[in-house]
Amino acid sequence: MIQRVSSCDGLLPMGHVVAKPTVSSQKPVAISQRRIGAFYLRSMHFRLSGVLRLIALVLAAFNFQPAAFPQRPPAQPDAAEILHKMQKLNVLGSVLYIVAHPDDENTRLITWLANGKKVRTGNLSLTRGDGGQNLIGPELGDALGIIRTQELLEARRIDGGEQFFTRAVDFGYSKSAAESFDKWGKQEVLSDVVRVIRTFRPDVIITRFPPTREAGHGHHEASAILAEEAFDLAGDPKAFPEQLEQGLEVWQPRRLFFNGSTWWKKDLADIAKNDPDWFSVDVGGYDPLLGVSYTELAGRSRSMHKSQGFGAAETRGESLEYLKFLKGDRPKTKNIFDGIDMTWGRVKSAPGIEQSISNLLIEYSPTDPSASTTHLALVSSLILESKRAVPNAGASRSWYDVKLGEVDRLYFGTIGLVPEALSSHAQYSGGDSIQLDVQVLSRVLQHPIVSAQLMSFHALMGTWVEQDSWKGPSTGVETPQLMGIGHVYRGPFWLERSHGTLYDVPVNLIGSPVTGPTNQVTLEIDDEVKGTSISARIAPMHKWVDRVDGERIRPVYVTPVASVIPKASNLIGRGGTQTIEVEVEALTDSLTGQLNITLPPGWSTTKDIKRVNITKRNERQRFTFQLMPGDKAAGGVASFEFVGPKGKADRTLHEIDYPHIMPQVYYTPAEVKLVPLDVKTTAKTIGYVKGAGDDVPQALEQLRVTVEMIDPATATAEGLRKYDAIVTGIRAYNANTGMRELHPLLMRYAEEGGTLVIQYNTSPRFFSGNSDFQIDPATLGPHPFTISRGRVTVEEAPPTFLAKDHPLLNTPNRITTADFDGWVQERGLYFADDIDPKYTPLIAWNDPGEDPLNGALITCDHGKGRFIYTGISFFRQLPAGVPGAYRLFANLISPRAVH
Repeated sequence: MIQRVSSCDGLLPMGHVVAKPTVSSQKPVAISQRRIGAFYLRSMHFRLSGVLRLIALVLAAFNFQPAAFPQRPPAQPDAAEILHKMQKLNVLGSVLYIVAHPDDENTRLITWLANGKKVRTGNLSLTRGDGGQNLIGPELGDALGIIRTQELLEARRIDGGEQFFTRAVDFGYSKSAAESFDKWGKQEVLSDVVRVIRTFRPDVIITRFPPTREAGHGHHEASAILAEEAFDLAGDPKAFPEQLEQGLEVWQPRRLFFNGSTWWKKDLADIAKNDPDWFSVDVGGYDPLLGVSYTELAGRSRSMHKSQGFGAAETRGESLEYLKFLKGDRPKTKNIFDGIDMTWGRVKSAPGIEQSISNLLIEYSPTDPSASTTHLALVSSLILESKRAVPNAGASRSWYDVKLGEVDRLYFGTIGLVPEALSSHAQYSGGDSIQLDVQVLSRVLQHPIVSAQLMSFHALMGTWVEQDSWKGPSTGVETPQLMGIGHVYRGPFWLERSHGTLYDVPVNLIGSPVTGPTNQVTLEIDDEVKGTSISARIAPMHKWVDRVDGERIRPVYVTPVASVIPKASNLIGRGGTQTIEVEVEALTDSLTGQLNITLPPGWSTTKDIKRVNITKRNERQRFTFQLMPGDKAAGGVASFEFVGPKGKADRTLHEIDYPHIMPQVYYTPAEVKLVPLDVKTTAKTIGYVKGAGDDVPQALEQLRVTVEMIDPATATAEGLRKYDAIVTGIRAYNANTGMRELHPLLMRYAEEGGTLVIQYNTSPRFFSGNSDFQIDPATLGPHPFTISRGRVTVEEAPPTFLAKDHPLLNTPNRITTADFDGWVQERGLYFADDIDPKYTPLIAWNDPGEDPLNGALITCDHGKGRFIYTGISFFRQLPAGVPGAYRLFANLISPRAVH
């Protein structure tokens, strides 16, 4: 029998297959014991009719924790997909594509490389895209980074690539690489790129952008500069030597290309014909095993970037991509892999590996994939023999590990094995017990499974209790596992520590998209007929059936005992007693205790105790705190904490749930920012039209105005007249399909005396009836203007008042340059341009070295009312509690005085 032993200490993606030792005894016994923190994990096994032996190894103990961010469970491949994956076994080549953000990557090229050329293909994104906008919901900042990380993982599931990140935070639009490096720290991010290269070991590196200002975004330019420098440094032992001390080895890629685009250079095809440095590849080929062309698959992958509105067509036919040779050894032909050995000949291998794989492919039967298990066992043994013959590090060993993983996953696919650990609930809190139904089903292998003897576990404070054996069906095994839950909970690993423009993460996680299961069920399968031994690690999941969507699945999360939920992120102190409402949601049954508040100097509250008594999980109890700012009250935060017999909680649990990604959970401190502020407003009732998602309506309530949401489908001219002002959300004219019908009503509302404030929208490069812009942009206001891509990214850029006596800068609050202190990320974006003289521009800004832009805030009288367009990023400033942004917005929504 083939036995493989490997450590499972590393964090591996869910579903990755690792080898475990086997044991012959039919009795449940402890075969290994390894210290984890203060507790132990123990592995036990049982026998299945003398044919399959499974070891259920539950890494639970007191600090049980499922994966912080498990990926979607891998789908069972069909017979054609299995053959497609088998064909990759004889290809030992790799390419790393380097970009700045999620959605920058060229999915056409990645799909062709991973599936057409069948090389191992990685995509390195410097950032997680947390500085962008969100077309599908209100999440911004860190929460948007979570969404875009998952969108990349879903894209890679489709196109076959692998995903990597550096520690760089997307701080918003940057106009130069120099600015990006200044904020990130160039050496830190360069170190991360070198680390990924040394880990992934690509033969070829491809950049998406040029290392010049032609790249547009400063992050784009920075990604190309870093790629070129890292190409040289990854093979230099003097560069970042600490990485070598940590177990990595130097690696020199063979060549570096830049992936140009006819979108930017319309004449690129002609240039490529006459310049020997340019290479072209046709990525539009059809793959009969996949049943689609590479560009069709790429369109599906690209369409996973839904938060950015990047749905893409699934095209067919010829599709040329252009690659410019930059560094390394120049190919002698027009084949970008020319001269690179991508066979088993590149590593020290046992004789017969390549031939054995060829035999596997020749004898593969699509009607009986399980017949290939004997060949797979032979391939596995030959690779293991080669691996043992080389040192513990190096390129050869890296390829052995990659190919062993591919063989293991193919084995699972050929026998149709489905291992699951299912829970009846999606969330458990500290102190709860969890019952997992561990199910193993082989849908292809014709070996009867009559009975099983298995430990079920109760893991509480490190105690294990043996229970009765279990008898299962003839096609699989299933047993309940009962485990105690500890009080440790997690969100995404890159957010566990506070961060600025660089995430603070453990060294071993640099480059990783997510963590794999920190604790999970490990199933070891011994097929004694075929003579193989293999194991798989699976994270606990919760399944349910939705009446519309059918079966759905989500990870099981460990949570605190409660979620403490302030109902506002800011409190604008305007003198006198202020109130804060806070809810406590029980995340366990029978929650009792009290809710405490901690205030900054100068603030006080009443002495009454806020007692919590909630009977059932997910029920809530609301509390109101009275806050009194003193004469010397300073800004700060009010912090809230639940304390009770079952534990403490000082975080708010947030859940992200969109159909195209796995549901995600993250936490933020249960805090409210206290902002002592002298601000006045004459508006009483505001109407708000939902856009692409922002928290401006909740922020406006801090101005003590009533905010009502306007539904374009039911709005009437008469119904709009009650509002002192109407505000449209960001990108409302891009995202809200009802704006086409609502816009005439809004213009009539302003003409009759209302104040209409339109926040930024993105303008199409050309307008047609099929454009996402719901009206002709030229008719957005009462007079013509265009929406440009102009923006000011330096949040400290000083303002210039262009009409300092205008009412919007003086009534009811006099706006000064001090109101623009303490802003976050940027001044604004998508400013107005080509402005009709009937508008009055109010503020001009510019980034260093650039001409001033006067389209951040424009206004004009319209009939008895007022029209305003603004690209100022109020959607960032108001939720961040920026005082001056509140004062300026209070002026914008105040009714126009008609004389």
